[in-house]
Amino acid sequence: MTLLSVFIGAALGAMLRYLVIMFWPFHTPIFTAVFAINLVGALFMGIIFASNQISDMHNFWSVGLLGGLTTFSTMMVQSAQLPFYKQLIYLMVQLIGGILCFMVGVALINIF
Repeated sequence: MTLLSVFIGAALGAMLRYLVIMFWPFHTPIFTAVFAINLVGALFMGIIFASNQISDMHNFWSVGLLGGLTTFSTMMVQSAQLPFYKQLIYLMVQLIGGILCFMVGVALINIF
């Protein structure tokens, strides 16, 4: 059952990522759909992590949906398409922003 929930979640997450990328209204080299998806994914991962409930639904949301939604490989490809100094900025903003969003998600659960 766990494998099935991860499989369904990952498929839905990948489809959602594709839709967001296709309909993303901004065309800038830094603030991309992948950038936004990764930050939103980190926020929700913090919320799920802080809930501290391991179940098939937890695996569906965290490993499946958010794993399929967020994408490390596309982030790397996008950074490689930028000049070197912008690569460093892009990756640092992604990583620091992701950590901060994760911490906000954890804090939201701890507040409520």
